[in-house]
Amino acid sequence: MNLLPAARHARGVVFVVACLAALAQSSAALAHASLVRSEPSDRAVVAQSPAALRLTFNEPVSPLVLQLVSPTGETVDVKHVAGENATIIVVPLGALARGTHLLSWRVISADGHPVGGAITFSVAAPSAAAPGLPQLQTDRPLRWAIWAAKLILYVGLFGGIGGAFYAAWIATEPLSRRTGKCVTAALDCGLVAAVISVGLQGADAFGLPLSDLREPRVWMGGLATSYGLTAGIAAGALVFGRIAMWRVRGRLFSTLALAGVGAALAASGHASSAEPQLLTRPAVFVHGIVVAFWIGALVPLAAVMRSPERRAVELARFSRAIPTAIILLIASGISLAIVQLRQVDALWTTAYGLVLCGKLIAVLALVALAALNRFALTLRVVAGDSFAARRITRSIAAELLIALLALGFVAAWRFTPPPRALFAAAEAPVHVHIHSDRAMADLTIEPAAGSGRQITVSVLDGQFGPLLAKEVTLVLAKPEAGIEPLRLPATHVESTIWRIDRVYLPMLGGWRVRVEILVNDFEKIPLEDRIDLLR
Repeated sequence: MNLLPAARHARGVVFVVACLAALAQSSAALAHASLVRSEPSDRAVVAQSPAALRLTFNEPVSPLVLQLVSPTGETVDVKHVAGENATIIVVPLGALARGTHLLSWRVISADGHPVGGAITFSVAAPSAAAPGLPQLQTDRPLRWAIWAAKLILYVGLFGGIGGAFYAAWIATEPLSRRTGKCVTAALDCGLVAAVISVGLQGADAFGLPLSDLREPRVWMGGLATSYGLTAGIAAGALVFGRIAMWRVRGRLFSTLALAGVGAALAASGHASSAEPQLLTRPAVFVHGIVVAFWIGALVPLAAVMRSPERRAVELARFSRAIPTAIILLIASGISLAIVQLRQVDALWTTAYGLVLCGKLIAVLALVALAALNRFALTLRVVAGDSFAARRITRSIAAELLIALLALGFVAAWRFTPPPRALFAAAEAPVHVHIHSDRAMADLTIEPAAGSGRQITVSVLDGQFGPLLAKEVTLVLAKPEAGIEPLRLPATHVESTIWRIDRVYLPMLGGWRVRVEILVNDFEKIPLEDRIDLLR
C-alpha cells in the first residue's frame, strides 16, 4: 500500500499522539472511583481510638494497599481489611495513640483502575506536625508504558482482528503476502501487548515503578483486577484471529475473534462499569466490533485497489456493509457519551471531555472520508476507473493515520476520570471538622431536597462534651473572588445540632469558613477553616 500521498500529514499526527502520551505520563494519580465519606471524617478529632475505620466510595471497590502512619511517623501495613460493596472497613491492631494519624489507601475501582488517597484524623488532640504521606503513586515511565501498551493492543484488536475478518468474509481471494504480513504483525503485537499490560496493570495497582515488573505479585495482582479478564479475552480473540489467518475455518474463527473484541472491551473500563449496565455493556460490545470491522478493512482495501480483477467486487461488498456499521457506531457512541458526560459542558470542562472532543474530531474526519469514498468514488471504481482507485488508496492512507490518532485518544482515557464519577463525588456530602482547645464543630454540607444546600453543624466543647450554645452563625467568605462574607444564622434542631437550609453559593471552589458559637452574652468562640466545593 502506498502511503506517500498522505506522508505530509504524518508529522502532525505523530505530534498529537506524542501530546497524548505526555497526558498519559502526568504524575498525579487521577481517581476513577471517588471517596465520598470516611469514619472518622478527614481531619476529624475523636475522643478515643476508633474501633474501626470506614472508607465509603461512590462505586464498589476492592482494597489493594492500606497503610496507617502513626503520630511518630511509623508506617504499618494494615492487614485486617474487609470490603462491603462500596465500603472498606479497616480494623486497627490495638488502640491508636494520642495524636494525628494518617490512613493511606489504594483500591481498585469497578472499572479496573487503581485509585489512591489519604485521610488524617486525630485521637484526643491533633499533633504538632501531621505525619507524612507514604509514597505510593504511579511513576512516569510506567504511565508511558501503560499508554503505549493500550495503543498497541487496540491496533491488534481493531486492525489485526478486523483484517482477519475482512480476509474471511469480504476478500474474494486470500490476502496478498505483504498485506497478510501486516495483519498478522498487528495480531502478534496485540497479543504481546495484552500479556504485558497485565503486568503493567499490577504495577499500577500496587503503586510500584516499572522496574518492579519482574515481581510475581505484580502479575498476580494485575490478573486479579477486572482488567485481567479483559486481557484474557483479548488474548483469546487475537489467537482466534491468528488461526483465521491460517485459513483454518477462517469465517468461524474470525467471527469468534470479532466477538471477542467487543467482549474484551465490555469486560472492564469506564464505560462498561457505568450504570445502567444493561445499556453500557452492550453498547461497548457493539462499538468495539464495529470499529474493528471498519479499521481492520482499511489495509486490505487499500492493497486490493491495485488489482483490477478484485477491487470492484470487494469494494462493493464493503460499501454495502459500512453504512449500517457507521449507524451502529454513532448510536452506541452517543449512548455511551450521554452516560459518561451527564451534561454538555463536561465536554470542555473536564479532561475526559477534552479527550472525547479530540476523538470526535477524528471520527468526524473518518466519516467524511468514508462518505467521499462511498458516494463519490466507489461507483467509479466498480465501473473500472483506475484513477478513482488511486484516489481511494490515498483516502484510505489518510484514514489509517486518523484512526491511529483516534486510538491514541482512546488510550489516553485510561488516565482521565469520567465526568459521571466526578459528579457523583461532588454531589456527595462534604464533611468538615474544625477543632480548637475550647470548642469543635462538625459541618456536613449536602444538596437540599429542593434546591441549594443544607448545612448541619454539630458543636462540642474542647473535651468532646456537649456545648449548649445560644446562637450559631456560619460565615462563608471568598475574598480572592471579591465575594464579601456571607453570614448565615443557624436554626437550633436539638441538643448540639444546628442547621441552615437553602444555602445558595454563587461560586464553587475553595471557601473560607468560620463558625461563630455564642456561648453567652459575653463569650463567642470562633472556629475557622477552609472547604472545597466541587459542585
